[in-house]
Amino acid sequence: MPVYLPPPPSGSLAMSRTAKTLALTEEERRQLTQIDERGSDWRERRRARTVLLLDKGLSISAVVTAQKIHKETVACHRDAWLARGVTGLRDLPRSGAPRKLSETHKQVLCAWATAEACTAPQLRNRLLEEHGVQVSVWLVQSALTEKGYVWKRTRHSLKKNGTK
Repeated sequence: MPVYLPPPPSGSLAMSRTAKTLALTEEERRQLTQIDERGSDWRERRRARTVLLLDKGLSISAVVTAQKIHKETVACHRDAWLARGVTGLRDLPRSGAPRKLSETHKQVLCAWATAEACTAPQLRNRLLEEHGVQVSVWLVQSALTEKGYVWKRTRHSLKKNGTK
């Protein structure tokens, strides 16, 4: 059964949270305005706009209303700016699944594709047999496309070349 405790007295440490304010220099304002107006990443533009609005003295609630984002998002943008400055506007690296094909495997696929005409399923099967790497046909195709290889479908025609 949950136990409910009374709120702490107003003079305690838990309630004495100071508001984090922003005091931007002219150079920082210029940088943020440039990112807001001309930035290539929409997330960075939104974060820069958030910091600029907070610098104008708007409250978090006013920024939430102006930008139609959650108050936690505004607080995160502010805290990232205070901690890291302009680099706090960029996305942090995210974890994810490791690459299934290493650069070495891609080079091996390119060598096989250059040496003989193979289909993507054939290359995938050979990669599994010789290197123990199991990937999809699509991944083989996209790896070779990334390296500049072009897949063409062979056409069988009943016409001889040059005759009508």
